[in-house]
Amino acid sequence: MIELAITGAGSGLCDSVLEVIESVEGDFRIRLIDGIESAGEARRFQGRTIVIELDHEADLDTADLVFDLNQTYSGDAERFRPTLSLVVMMQRLLDSLATADVLTLHGVVREPAVEQPGGVEALAGQVTQLFNGRDPDPQPFGGSLAFNTRTLDDQALVEALSDIHALQRAEISLERLQSDSFYTVHASLWMELKTPQAKALVMGCQTDEYRSGLSVSPDSGRVDAEAAMTVCVRELSNDWVHVMIAADLEKTIWAQEAKRRLARALEAMA
Repeated sequence: MIELAITGAGSGLCDSVLEVIESVEGDFRIRLIDGIESAGEARRFQGRTIVIELDHEADLDTADLVFDLNQTYSGDAERFRPTLSLVVMMQRLLDSLATADVLTLHGVVREPAVEQPGGVEALAGQVTQLFNGRDPDPQPFGGSLAFNTRTLDDQALVEALSDIHALQRAEISLERLQSDSFYTVHASLWMELKTPQAKALVMGCQTDEYRSGLSVSPDSGRVDAEAAMTVCVRELSNDWVHVMIAADLEKTIWAQEAKRRLARALEAMA
């Protein structure tokens, strides 16, 4: 049996992870871990009630896999942590391409408030404060984000993207922004491809035709647990394409990545 421990279990991200992995079948048990604010709360999972354990009392030495959602775990077990959103999205988009198939990548990525710990609650608080005529609390964004956009350092993102096999020799220049979207990460990218085959593979990833009025975030609020990324691809020339990609960061990116890690661990045990 695999013991799966999830830190930061009182967060909305944990709720999304539990929703997404609900359908996973296999020999595993879950432990939920968090601080004093959430310890003692209960969550339902696969027909069972799981109580959140207090972090400084929980012994994680028996854990085989840790979803380290609040990035506090320092043990030796296999670990999943939320990563920069565009990295996962580009890994999925470029998975079928060969090494160094992308020559140039330029564009803009707009990251949602949920990318910051406590960001959703903080952004909602800023909106309320502004409507009440008060100066918004700048944390954790370093200033006002409500009805605004803030620039972010792009160095770590560019370095992480450069490790993707298709981007290993690419010239990468990105504008990285913190947007006032709650959950949706959105990127507008221009790519120069090395071969017609690589270009055809990217064109084949399209899920929606780019058109006026296309909703970047879902009109209904949140997406389903198994929702895919939205991908719109437009041909610009023989070598260049424009790609717009968007996804719910919690559910479509992080929670689905956590599900893949759990599925791989169960396969390895079988």
